[in-house]
Parts: sequence; C-alpha cells; structure tokens
Amino acid sequence: MVKSHVEESLGANPADAALNPADSVAMGVPAARAPRLLESPRARAFRALRNPPFRLLFSAFLVNQTGFWISHVSLQGLMAHLSGSDATQQGRLFFAMFIPAFVLAPMAGVAADRFDRKRIVLACYAGVAAVTAALAVAAASGSVTPLSLQGFGFGLGLCFAFSGPANMALAANSVPDDDLSSAVSLQSTANNLTRVVGPALAAPLLATSRFEIAFAVFTVAAILAALLTARMKPRPYEPEAEEGGILARLAAGLAHARERRPALPALITVAWVSLFGVSHVALTPIFAKEVLGDADWFAWIVVTTGIGAMAGALTSGYRVGRPTLRAAAGQTFAFGMSLLAFAASTSPPVALLVQVFVGYFYFAVMTNLQRLIQEIVAEQQRGRVMSLFQVAWGGIVPFGGLAMGYAADSLGTSVTIAVGGALLGVYASVLALVGPRLDPLSADA
Repeated sequence: MVKSHVEESLGANPADAALNPADSVAMGVPAARAPRLLESPRARAFRALRNPPFRLLFSAFLVNQTGFWISHVSLQGLMAHLSGSDATQQGRLFFAMFIPAFVLAPMAGVAADRFDRKRIVLACYAGVAAVTAALAVAAASGSVTPLSLQGFGFGLGLCFAFSGPANMALAANSVPDDDLSSAVSLQSTANNLTRVVGPALAAPLLATSRFEIAFAVFTVAAILAALLTARMKPRPYEPEAEEGGILARLAAGLAHARERRPALPALITVAWVSLFGVSHVALTPIFAKEVLGDADWFAWIVVTTGIGAMAGALTSGYRVGRPTLRAAAGQTFAFGMSLLAFAASTSPPVALLVQVFVGYFYFAVMTNLQRLIQEIVAEQQRGRVMSLFQVAWGGIVPFGGLAMGYAADSLGTSVTIAVGGALLGVYASVLALVGPRLDPLSADA
C-alpha cells in the first residue's frame, strides 16, 4: 500500500494528526476535533511544533544551546581566572572560537549540500562532546593554560562552523514550506532563551570556580542533543551530485544567491549589521565598568539583551508572507537608534531598559533576513547559501569586535558604540530607498 504524504510525515498516527489541523481530515480525524490553538494568528509562531521531526530537532537545539551558554560564559570566566583578567587574552579566546565560522563555513555549506545533513549535525555534536569532556578533565586537573584554552575554544569553533549550515538546512527539511518561518523564529527564540537561562545556571559555578562542572554539563547536553537528533526523520532530501571541486561548488552557491533576488542584498545587510551593530557586545563589559560604574552590570546587560532578543525572534514568526528588504531597513534603523540611546545612557536602569530594545531589533532583523533567504533559495543550494549567512553573521563579529576595541582606545567606549549605531542608521536609510529596486516585494509593500 502506498502511503500518502501525510502518512509519511506523521507516521499514520491519528494522535500525531491532531497536532496538524490542516491534515486532520486526511488522517481520518474529524475536523471538529482538530485543536484551534495553532490556527490562531498569535500562535502562528508555534506552528512548526506540530511537526514531529522539528519537535525533536528543536528539543535537541534547546538542550545543546543551554549547554553552550553555560560553557561559553565559563570559558570566559576561566580565561579571566588564568590570565588575571587580561583583555588581550579574552580577545584571543573570542577570536579563536569564532574565526572558524568565517574561514570554514563556506566549505561547511558545501558539505551540507553534498552529504547527509543529519549525520553532519550528529558528528558535530560528537565533536563538541569530545572537546568539552577533555576540557572538563583538564580543568579538574588544573593543567589548563591560556594558550591551551584558546586551543579548546578553536576546537569548539570548528564544530560550530560545520554544524551551523547543516542545522539551519535541516530545520527547513523538518517542516513543510508553510511552517518554515515558524521554524526559523522558534530556533532564534530558543537561542535567546538559553542565552538568559545558561548564564544564570553558570553563575554559581563561576562564583565557586567549578569550571570543570560547567564543561561537563555541556558534554552531557551535546550527547542528549545527539540522541534526540538521531530519532528525527526529516523530509526526504537527495544530496546534490553536481561535478566540480569545492571552489566550483562555492561559486555556484554565490551565483545562486545573486540570482535569487534579494538574497545577496540580504546577506550584505546581515554583514553590515554584524560589523557595526552586533560587534558592540565586545565593549559591553567595559561599558558596564566605566560608564555604569560596576562590572557586575555586564551580566544584567546580557540578560536584558536576551529577553529583548527572544521577543524579537518570536514576533517575527507571527508575520504572514515573506519578509522584505524595506521591513529589514526599518528594523535596522531602529536597531541603530537603540544603540545610540544605549551609548548615551549613564544610569543602569535606563541602560538595561534600552538594551531590551537593542536585543529586540537585533534579532528581529536577523530572524527576518534568515527567513527571507530560507524561503527563496533552492533546496539543492540551501546549505551553501546558509553558510554565507553564517559567515555574514558570526564570521564578521570577531573582526568587528577587534575593530571596535581599537576604536574604543581612541574614541572611548560610548562614542564607539554610538558611531556604530549611526552607521546602522545611515545604511538603513539607503536600504529603504533602494530596497524596492532590489526586492520586488518591497516595491509592493
């Protein structure tokens, strides 16, 4: 007996069909019994959760990202402990972790289009578990040095570089096209939820210098994430079999981004926002100490940014239809103005309140641009194009952070952040003017 598309995706289980009101009749479940919650416009952002493969992928992402944030702040705390709070060593650790995304993400995108995406994600989880387990042992034995910690950070960065494009492409393979925007916004929301929860869980470990426990937690989280991912059954996907070397495949991905308007302008916008907006995070510890008067405010800046970012990512899933460059221009402008307000803040309560808006518009524009790109690229090129997205976002940040650090030495922290916000505002104004010519939907908006 040939199974229908619905039966293949939901396993011919009426209980699963109840999670998908659109498919309830096809599965023999009366429409009246289908839940109304997921039909509500306000609940549109959660629609991807009605798909069993995405629920598993989302759960794995949530578990892994919680472990990541616990480990990430612990890496910074351990480096501060080892180096006597040397800012240069902190910068090198930051650079070591994120430079692989800039250098290797394009090749990782080729791999995501050439090989099984689920297996790539599983291999990366295994790599993370191995690196963090070794780091936990080294931290417990007291044998970690600043240089070796940078090496561990680089090892984690390698895993992140290859998992990023494959994970984003796999999310698209776990939901029907109508639920793609929900999947993108939910993953962004999960990232920011763990950005709040992870540091809070790590705080007592940092206070007692139990860094090895934090790294062991990430090991366990990566293993659990791998087990959850192994259970998922994404939609059938046939890896591309085109001939040519890696450079030819990279060129094909870039050419595809140029052909699928407005993917290339969207990628340029992501890079600009990362360079002059996202990179300000490198200065927030200094801002907390020098402007707000106490370095402890840095943790609260991270928390309030995460709260705003969660809201920005989640509300992006409410919207119907493909995002436009004109909408991205408006969000980028608001992001820049929020940074200007943050740079002008001298009171901790005001700075924290403004940072909620910084986080909101930051992730609103990034989530919508990811949605835009995911919805217009061809399946056979998805991994490569999303690797360009990863380069434009995470790969640019280390360079922006270094540039802002040097600028702050001459201009001061507040002025440097303000300049970044102003440059975002100028770019957004230009994008609003040229957007209709670059994006057909912007012209109709």
